[in-house]
Amino acid sequence: MTLSFAIAETNPTLVDRSIFLSASIPDPKRWEGEADPLEITDAVVAFARVFLTAGLRLVSAAHPTIAPLLLYVAAELPSERSEQVVIYQSQLFEDVLPTATRRFEAQGVGRIIWTPAAEGDRPEPGQWDASLERMRRQMLSETMPAAAVFIGGMRGIPDELAIFNEVCPGRPAYPLGKPGGEARALALESVSPLREQLLTGAVYPSLWRTVLNDLQAG
Repeated sequence: MTLSFAIAETNPTLVDRSIFLSASIPDPKRWEGEADPLEITDAVVAFARVFLTAGLRLVSAAHPTIAPLLLYVAAELPSERSEQVVIYQSQLFEDVLPTATRRFEAQGVGRIIWTPAAEGDRPEPGQWDASLERMRRQMLSETMPAAAVFIGGMRGIPDELAIFNEVCPGRPAYPLGKPGGEARALALESVSPLREQLLTGAVYPSLWRTVLNDLQAG
């Protein structure tokens, strides 16, 4: 699939012109395994700069450590477009959304799309699964991203890959290995032609440009 970078100003979802990012910094209280928070942060910031500069829109869930990073980068870059970053969140977490995320939305840098919470769910680990699945399915079906990128993360990473593969079959996924987290397990299993670079690469601006070139050539 060849990406088109012409931006349809009236279409906030930008089908085929959005890139989905699944990422988080693992919580050591809820996840066992190796993960480097600084590497995850560096990789996310470099990803945002490369793909936003290319004219693509970023779609992600409102993880409290990731969404503000994407919005900070979007606010730094010159652009004639608003809503360069589209953040989905379940109404289950409406009371805990970071202030920075709301502030950037108010400035027109990003857009928050709220999805209905599942009945009986609570904003606690193990009590939010149905609401998160509903949010993820709506996010991916509404935006139909051209590709997915996975960085760090916990159990939500393979969950989001499975839904992405179901909703967007045949579209490429790029899991990053070096920062660790569940994304590293996906990188080990990847069949992408870029597998080795994604598994071991640490010069993130260069790595993401390689991924962008791969998408454009596809």
